[in-house]
Amino acid sequence: MPRFISAPRCNLRFSAPVCLCLLLATGLSAKEYVPEDPLEKNLLEFVSYEIAVEGEVWKEGSHFPDLEWQSPDRVLSIIGQCPLVIRWFDKDLSEVSKPNGKAPYVAYLEGRSEHDQHIRRMITVSPGGKALTAFPHPSVEASFDENQWLLDEQQIALKRKLLGVEQKYPKFKAPQQTNENAPTLRPGTADEAGFTPESLVEMRKACRAWYESSKEPFIALVASHGIILFHEAFDDSTTGKTTIDTPKHMASITKTMSACLFAEFMDQGLIGLDDPVGKVLPDFPIEGAKTFTWRDTFMHTAGLHVKAGSGREVHNAWSDNWAANLLPCLKVGKEHKYNNMDTEFTGKAMELITGTSVLRLIKDHLFAPLGMTHSRISDVCHGSECTALDAAKFGQMLLNQGAYGDTRFFSKETFQKMLPVKLFSYWPNAKFDIPWGMGLTYFNERDPRAGKDGVPANKTLLSRKTFCHGAASGAVLRVDPENEVVVTLVRTKNSEGDAYKINLAKFLLAVDSGIVNRKP
Repeated sequence: MPRFISAPRCNLRFSAPVCLCLLLATGLSAKEYVPEDPLEKNLLEFVSYEIAVEGEVWKEGSHFPDLEWQSPDRVLSIIGQCPLVIRWFDKDLSEVSKPNGKAPYVAYLEGRSEHDQHIRRMITVSPGGKALTAFPHPSVEASFDENQWLLDEQQIALKRKLLGVEQKYPKFKAPQQTNENAPTLRPGTADEAGFTPESLVEMRKACRAWYESSKEPFIALVASHGIILFHEAFDDSTTGKTTIDTPKHMASITKTMSACLFAEFMDQGLIGLDDPVGKVLPDFPIEGAKTFTWRDTFMHTAGLHVKAGSGREVHNAWSDNWAANLLPCLKVGKEHKYNNMDTEFTGKAMELITGTSVLRLIKDHLFAPLGMTHSRISDVCHGSECTALDAAKFGQMLLNQGAYGDTRFFSKETFQKMLPVKLFSYWPNAKFDIPWGMGLTYFNERDPRAGKDGVPANKTLLSRKTFCHGAASGAVLRVDPENEVVVTLVRTKNSEGDAYKINLAKFLLAVDSGIVNRKP
């Protein structure tokens, strides 16, 4: 059984609540990934296990609680003997050998496996009388709470201290105030927005029919040239009625938000899109076949995949090491594997650079400056909730190439780096030459009338340059730069299957058909 070296009483184990993440590129879940390589299968199992506190109750006394791997026999079988040195730190980040009344405490565990894998883990514990509060697994609701973010920041501060990077990076600045007066959203008429008056009737008709068939409440919004011409909620339920001010789950559109925060770091010269990940995160190489860049994390070409991350790693400062433990089986640049851990990497880097929870960074450097007052976030992959208006403000900022009103989040040059490019541009031997960017992909949804009654066979719903990201919840954000249109539709879940795609197409067709002087 793996043994751990610490102040006298520490053991460990990793168990596997193996969390299956949804592949969200199209808004539909994907089949579970089943690795064929035995090494990959074993390492994926290993990183699914966690450090846990032995027993259910710990009252602060003369010693710290015992720690153990969940499933210690499996850990031994997979990685062999791996003694971990355990060091305890109090809330002031002072190293202590026993509890001193300054909870919460963070345990930092470090060692090397028989195969020379560098293992690092952290766990925060706090005495609670009859129960023990242990992290990094708070409830989803608790993840929205800034008190949880303070606990995260205790781990981040300790990580920065242990790595000696507390003074390494310049201060991350707030979005810049300018005088450019980029378009912001305001209510207006269809005529002001460049739409036909009849289009409002058709949008409402499509949305009403969609709600009647699915009974899933939602809010839809259409804006053009900064004018909101359509903004309505569809919900006839008698309890929990959805209004236009009701936030809904944005799922993987959250990745686009995280990418925009990362773009701010790029714009300030704190990180480079083509820098090796190992330049910031110490357990990754900066040269050789296993080296991958931040561009790879956004393009999902780093070799990670669905089982490597659950979206909950945001609450553990060393969760990037979990992925580093997968390095022996990573096939960098070989294929596009959509996953959540790639986005987690970017969050770990931004935290290490600033010492601040990435959730707080998104709130303070994105949501607040945009006036997204009804939005909140619990992880960087798929944990945001927004109203249709808040999501549209975010979309308008993208349409403005990084600005909203007098606030510039990142330059137009940086925005251009975010746009999708073909994978072959960077990895000519990759299996799939699809366009992908920083949390962005193109949406070329075919017009259901294409090829009929004189409609061009390649006709799309909105222009062919329409972009953003899909969502498993069925949430929609479309940004059409050619026609200066932003479309949002927010909802809690998508359980309609093919009917969802049909209803979405009808709604987008109503939007598309209403544009006066539409550009392809």
